[in-house]
Amino acid sequence: MKKFIKAFIIAVTFLSLTSCEREFIEPWPPDAARTQEDVWGYYKYVKGALDDIYARYIFCRHMNEVYGSYGMLACATDEAEHSLPNAGVQKFTNGNWTSLNTPTIYYGNAQVSLNGRQPWINAYLVIRKANTFLANVDNSVLIDDLDDPTRRYERTWFKGQAYFLRAWAELELFRRYGRYVISTKVEQVDDPELYRDRNTLEECYNQIIKDCDAAIDSLPTLWDDDNWGRANRAAAQALKSRVMLYYASPLYQGDYDTWGNPAGTVGDVQRWINAADAARQAINDNEFYELSRVTVPGAAPTKANYGVNTKVGSYNYVISMAVDLDNHEQIWTTERTTTNTSLWERYNLPAGVDGFNGYTNPTQEMVDAFEMRTGDPFDWNNPTHAANPYANRDPRFYASILYNGYYWGNSTSKGYFIDTWCDTLKDGTPCVGGVHRQRQLKNSTKTGYYHRKFLTEAFYAYTSGNYSNQKRARHEFRFAELLLNYAEALNEAYGPTVPDPKGELRGLFEEDEGGINTAQGAINAIRARVGMPPLKAAQVVSQAAMREAIHHERQIELCFEGHRFYDVRRWKEGEKFGQPIHGIEIFPKGFGSDGRPTGFEYNVFKVEDRHWEDKYYWWPVPYTEIVKYKKYGDISQNPGW
Repeated sequence: MKKFIKAFIIAVTFLSLTSCEREFIEPWPPDAARTQEDVWGYYKYVKGALDDIYARYIFCRHMNEVYGSYGMLACATDEAEHSLPNAGVQKFTNGNWTSLNTPTIYYGNAQVSLNGRQPWINAYLVIRKANTFLANVDNSVLIDDLDDPTRRYERTWFKGQAYFLRAWAELELFRRYGRYVISTKVEQVDDPELYRDRNTLEECYNQIIKDCDAAIDSLPTLWDDDNWGRANRAAAQALKSRVMLYYASPLYQGDYDTWGNPAGTVGDVQRWINAADAARQAINDNEFYELSRVTVPGAAPTKANYGVNTKVGSYNYVISMAVDLDNHEQIWTTERTTTNTSLWERYNLPAGVDGFNGYTNPTQEMVDAFEMRTGDPFDWNNPTHAANPYANRDPRFYASILYNGYYWGNSTSKGYFIDTWCDTLKDGTPCVGGVHRQRQLKNSTKTGYYHRKFLTEAFYAYTSGNYSNQKRARHEFRFAELLLNYAEALNEAYGPTVPDPKGELRGLFEEDEGGINTAQGAINAIRARVGMPPLKAAQVVSQAAMREAIHHERQIELCFEGHRFYDVRRWKEGEKFGQPIHGIEIFPKGFGSDGRPTGFEYNVFKVEDRHWEDKYYWWPVPYTEIVKYKKYGDISQNPGW
């Protein structure tokens, strides 16, 4: 039975902690008419105290999580560009990022309104609520009732969730701000230690691991179908794996004030060994999770094979759209729901179609990163590649990118081509441009592409209501990430082909007997499930070559999932985000009797320059926090801010 989690969405308003000073340290509960004894003596309120975190404070229910025209974090990387120049996510790349002008992030689960907050504030709200729960639950009506099979481990499991949610909030701080102020108690306004400085990076890391271990020891292996959205032991192990991988990476080693070690530096090899151990344990401990088989290969959709990239068994389906017993890939997600799930399509499908915003425009850098189906790199200098650039690519390309000529829809009666050709021929002669690339539309694609990943093709138009909400959930952890973590850590610790001295992985597919114990093997397994060939000999000839291959595989497999923003930083390759980004000009060669182009010519062009400074490796501690501390103490700012 799979872990299925439907978080109880109980909006416990009396648990809200609000203040113009520091909203996460006000006395609790604020309602003078209700005592703490009332809260902890009532079963639903006790559970609601924790479920409120799931409802209003975990990651946003869709990928467009940056406040201000709903930007994807991908638009702050070389993966994509936001179609609007004033979108909030542009602050990350246009040189306007300051401690007073930091993008806000949306938080909140599926059944409640989204909440835009600074990640620093949101994390401490979660930590405060988790601390409050842990401080009171042992004296509450929530017990391990050995006489009731449905409640036999209820207190233990809920405490495990509190430790997990606190660890997740600490990870939110760790990957953005590096050092943070550790808090494991219910902070009081009059506590002289309240305004203490941030802890060291090592202390922060150790605290997250401590909370992960407490969660792993307390959480169930799986939840039942009524509890989709709750964290289980595998989720805590996945969180631990990610934290350990981050802590081993160059940004987290060396001198903090000069942003760690240089790119490509192994540093303390024991950290990589620990990360490999954590990933192996997370993979081997729960055989329910696996690389879900792709039985419908990704392909360029036409009228003859419409909807191929959302059919049951397709890559998009198995990694995100199957929110039932068929999905063995998603480890921790938001609640599964049909409420407002149309926002995924509304924000990202092409402008020029009824009611869509077209906000996320993949860059040419991202498009070119997808290999040919043979495993060879795509190359504009190759005449065959350049003549038909969207043919015979990695199947994940078709699941991730909407390009000129993509046939969209699960029905030929409603489907249509994605048309992003220019409104001139190559010589400048005016012509009718593609409907999805109209200059008069301010949010028309800036790169020639639109975002595809996770979207359902049973969605044709928004304003006129020509769509159906699909049941879905957004994941934070999935199985493929664990394999990528294992491969990266193993390569840095031992090299690309040296067997793991501590064992091997169990079977990764239902009929697989296992035996993978090298970085090379782990990457090849990820590629094999989508029909890509193994890595070439030149890619595994050295640790450095394998490192590049692993980084590339993470870029492809996890594209548009929010990882690259942090991966490139932890690898100390931030200068990549300061390079210009490019798009594609597509010129018709002529038009047929049906009014459609008979062929195309292509030209790569620069979309915009981007700004990078090394201080961007870490987010700035919010200026408001710096000011508040000045009254009573001092908190250190991140280097360069």
